[in-house]
Amino acid sequence: MSSISATQRETAIAVRRSANRDWQLAYLLILPAALVIVGLIAYPFLDSIWMSLQVIHVGGAGRFVGLRNYGGLLGGAESARFWNSVVVTVEYTVSAELGKFVIGVVTALILHHSLKARGLFRTLIFVPWAVPAVVSAYTWRWMFDDRLGLWNTLLMDLGAIHTPILWLSNINLALWSVVAATIWQGTPFWTMCYLAGLQSIPSEIYEAAHVDGASAQQSFWHITMPSLIPVIIVTFMLSSIWTSNGLQNVYILTNGGPVNATETFPLLAYTVGMRDYNLGLAAAVPLLFFPLFAVMIHFLSGRLLAEGVD
Repeated sequence: MSSISATQRETAIAVRRSANRDWQLAYLLILPAALVIVGLIAYPFLDSIWMSLQVIHVGGAGRFVGLRNYGGLLGGAESARFWNSVVVTVEYTVSAELGKFVIGVVTALILHHSLKARGLFRTLIFVPWAVPAVVSAYTWRWMFDDRLGLWNTLLMDLGAIHTPILWLSNINLALWSVVAATIWQGTPFWTMCYLAGLQSIPSEIYEAAHVDGASAQQSFWHITMPSLIPVIIVTFMLSSIWTSNGLQNVYILTNGGPVNATETFPLLAYTVGMRDYNLGLAAAVPLLFFPLFAVMIHFLSGRLLAEGVD
């Protein structure tokens, strides 16, 4: 019995040592990714939280003030400008995502079916996605130019207008002009995602629906759209975050004007930090939006998991 017990103890010790070596190897393999996450995500995020709790200007030492910066944005001297940026950001993001959704679905459905030169059209539809954002923004700025822009020149040549339209200077048109540029650049991403989703739907389902007498519209609403829900959720989540945090289109086209009519929260943070040199207040602006993004991601991820379980 003693020899058996000794053998069992030795086996148990060997197993524990092997398990420890496996854990050590696992930690060693995870270490590079952990360092990247801590260095590029965790540390900057925690540092921005600490900065938002201070009054700190470029080139100066910070002074801890607690939640004063947040109070100033929510109900203090900067509250009117902050809440205006909230409204503008919501209008800008919702309008752009709706436009991308509709155009993306239509173009994906067209490109999914057999047509001549389908490969060429698929290539052309993805050109806006390949163009650098800055180049795209400056191109749209030229097209919206009051005197030499494409749209005003075209409309005046057609006799539709007699005086130039102030696309980027009119308080009622500026935001929608930026939205149009954003939709043009972002729609290919939605089209690409929808095309991948459409190609994953078995053709037998459509054939069975056709045999049962379903029309094309019924097949679209009862087969295509339900099957695309996971794709729509992921695409909407990613695109909404990218659009709401995007700076280049608003900055290059309107710089937040006229009268802050197109000032989104990223541009507000940039203006406060880089022009007013108030780094503490600038850090507080995006952090106030962080709970909104966290809730949206949590809700959409839960919906996505539910769809996967179903």
